[in-house]
Amino acid sequence: MKHITAVPSIILALVLSAVSASAQKNVSLADNAALRYWSAFSAVQDSAITDEQARELNAILDGTAPYDDLKYKDLLEKNRLALEIMARSTSLPNCDWGLDYGAEDVPVEYARKALVLGRLNVLYAFHLFIAGNKDGGVRTLAAGLKFSHNVGNGGSLFATLIAKDLLVNHLRAAADAVHLEADPLRGPLSAAQRSRLQEAVAQLGEGLDWRTAAKLELEGLRGHYAGDSQASAALTRIISSYVAVLDDQSKLPTLDEAIRSAPQQFASLIPNARRVLEQEQDLHNRLLQTRSLLQ
Repeated sequence: MKHITAVPSIILALVLSAVSASAQKNVSLADNAALRYWSAFSAVQDSAITDEQARELNAILDGTAPYDDLKYKDLLEKNRLALEIMARSTSLPNCDWGLDYGAEDVPVEYARKALVLGRLNVLYAFHLFIAGNKDGGVRTLAAGLKFSHNVGNGGSLFATLIAKDLLVNHLRAAADAVHLEADPLRGPLSAAQRSRLQEAVAQLGEGLDWRTAAKLELEGLRGHYAGDSQASAALTRIISSYVAVLDDQSKLPTLDEAIRSAPQQFASLIPNARRVLEQEQDLHNRLLQTRSLLQ
C-alpha cells in the first residue's frame, strides 16, 4: 500500500528514518482488523430478506423461536468465505474504522454491513453446533464476540448500539451452547471449549464505551451550527450533561433542562438518554449472566 555513490550521513539518516516510518505505517495498516472486515463485507451474498424473514430471524436471535437449519444452511454455505475472513481478522490486535468526525455526516454504512455479517455468524454457530461440531461452534462464537466489540470501537452511538445488539446475540448463543449439556445427543462442552468461551467473554471487559460514543455522536452536530453561537453553546451544555448522565443517571433532570432550554431544533436530534441507559444496562446484565453461567 504504500546512483548515489556518496551520501552524506545526515541525508542517509533522514532516508533511513523515512523508510522506518513508512514501514511502521505499513505494519500498522496490516494489523488493522477493520480493513479485513471490509473484505468480509464484500464477500457477503444474498443477504437481502423480506420483512417476514426479518421478523423470523429476529425471533431466532432473541431466543423466542428455534433455529431451522434446513432453512438457513444454504445461505450460510454461500457466506462461509465472508465468515471465515471475519473470523481470521479478529486475531489482529487493532481495529480502526478510519472515521472522519470532522465531516458533517460521518459514514455509518460499515455498521449496517457489520450487523448483517454478525447475525449470519450467530446462525453459523447454531449450524455448527447442530452438526455436532462443537469446537467450530465455540470458535465461531469467540470470533463473533471479538468482531461485535470491534464494531463499536471508536464509533458513533449508532455503531455502538449495533455492536451491543450483536454482542447480546452472541452472548445468548453462548448460553444456548452451555445448555446443550442437557441434550443427550450432543453432550456437554468440554473443559477446553468452556474455557475458550470464558476467555472470549472476559476480553469484553465492561462492554462498550458508551460515553465516548455519545460524545462523538453529539459533537457531529456541531458543524451544522458553526455560525450560531447560541446553538453552539447550547450543544456544549447538552454534551456535558449527556456524558454526565451516562456516569450517573440521577443527573437526567439536568440533561432534560439543557435540552428544553436549547433552540427547538435540538429536541429531535438528541438521542434518548434513557434508552441508551437501558441498552447499556441490558448488555451489562447479559455479560454478568453469561460469565456466571460459564464458571
